[in-house]
Amino acid sequence: MAHLEAPPPGHRIVPARTTYLEMLRNEVPALPDEPAGFRIERWARPSRDEYRALFSAIGGDWGWTGRLLLRDAELDALLADPRVEIYRLIAEPDDAVAGFAELERQTDGSVEIAYFGLVRDFIGQGLGGVLLRWTINRAWAGEGANETGPTRRVWLHTCDFDSETALGFYRHLGFAVFDEKVEMEPYPEDFLAKLGR
Repeated sequence: MAHLEAPPPGHRIVPARTTYLEMLRNEVPALPDEPAGFRIERWARPSRDEYRALFSAIGGDWGWTGRLLLRDAELDALLADPRVEIYRLIAEPDDAVAGFAELERQTDGSVEIAYFGLVRDFIGQGLGGVLLRWTINRAWAGEGANETGPTRRVWLHTCDFDSETALGFYRHLGFAVFDEKVEMEPYPEDFLAKLGR
């Protein structure tokens, strides 16, 4: 997140501790391609409005702002970037979107799991673990999108405002902490009010 001199309307800049984790080799067991009753599909070049709507539906409970504060042109460029892969978890048979994962392939052979989450109605069904394991395996498999060759590292981050189980879960899957920072970040005022901050 770019650091802002002043918060956008409806936001306040507060300190947030972010923990960065990495995986240097894939030790996550291969799983079936999709959980029963669901399918995972690539979401190629979504419109910015559709993307923002899903980002808000999943990230609203956690105060996500990273993509919402981008200018339209910045978001359009990101969504058109071939190194960015967005996948949706779709519930069958009604085609409801249950969650999504976003990968950013980087030129040094790293792949960031930039965003990952479930729509509130689908939390607590064991889908998070299945989708994250699938995403990790997808990050390692790649499509030759890294300019420097095969994936050498997969990384992600979590912060104080994410689920309290996130850090432990990432470690359980084989991620190791490589950095931690406290930085001033913008969060929605209504989200902070729910937390009593």
